[in-house]
Amino acid sequence: MALLEVRDLSVSFHTYAGEVQAVRGVSFTVSKGETIGIVGESGCGKSVTAQSIMKLLPEPLVNYKHGQILFNDQDLLQKEEKAMQQVRGNDIGMIFQDPMTSLNPTMHVGDQIVEGLVKHQGLSHRDAHERAVEALRLVGISQPDERVRQYPHEFSGGMRQRAMIAIALACRPKLLLADEPTTALDVTIQAQILELMKKLQAQTGTAIILITHDLGVVADICDRVVVMYAGEVVEMGTVDQIFYTSKHPYTSGLLASVPRLNMNRHDSLHPIMGTPPDLLHPPVGCSFFARCSYAMEVCRVHKPLLEDQGDHQYTACWLHHPLAQQTGTDRSG
Repeated sequence: MALLEVRDLSVSFHTYAGEVQAVRGVSFTVSKGETIGIVGESGCGKSVTAQSIMKLLPEPLVNYKHGQILFNDQDLLQKEEKAMQQVRGNDIGMIFQDPMTSLNPTMHVGDQIVEGLVKHQGLSHRDAHERAVEALRLVGISQPDERVRQYPHEFSGGMRQRAMIAIALACRPKLLLADEPTTALDVTIQAQILELMKKLQAQTGTAIILITHDLGVVADICDRVVVMYAGEVVEMGTVDQIFYTSKHPYTSGLLASVPRLNMNRHDSLHPIMGTPPDLLHPPVGCSFFARCSYAMEVCRVHKPLLEDQGDHQYTACWLHHPLAQQTGTDRSG
């Protein structure tokens, strides 16, 4: 049984220009102890999907149009704010992109860990303080007995991100949402944070949803990958399937645009030409139609369904329709 199941989720925002359809019919599952990567360009709906799970999007601007987010068979979208406060930080933890703006600059780092433990676990302040010290030690922060009494500005960037992870994992949640957790860090610290996340997952069995645009991070830590474009899932499969037998032109374009170790200085990258569609007025057919080198007339007028192409690799692309294959336009890998 899946720990989390997102079913046909659609989320929009009311703006002065109209309704922005940020997430359009997204579905995926996460099993216990599994790491799922959600990848795609900026503005494709990754973070909106993650924040919808936590119901952190600003009301009344947000509109959860339809769909379900089932966590332990309970629909989070149907929960009132008071009930969601018991879920956030306790059952589902979240690591945000920028730890400097996510941590409270006026509170000791230890107090920010203690706050959640007292609220969700019912611990005394003394017991919560001991757990906070242990949490900082667990994420590799030296001298946690002293660091627990320091403010965020006294921490380096890497240490602040470790502190964010400590806060997110303090209550031992079943699911951890990590929204671009290494973007603001240098490469060496990125590697340390990823190793830390893998180590903690092995110790705690926490499932992870990793939101990122970095395919190298995905290859390092994830079990399965969800590829999003223009608010929709266009491909889904294991890491090996996505990297070695990708079936959607957008996924192939993402992979082709990433530098490789065996490239020389004369090799050029292959960007995806064009820009994503305007989600105020999303296209009626395939969202990738205008940028796709393999587009057909059917792509312009009919939206492809996300269908199993074998071995639980799902792709939304007309190239894999039997009629397209008969004409020799099928493209895999």
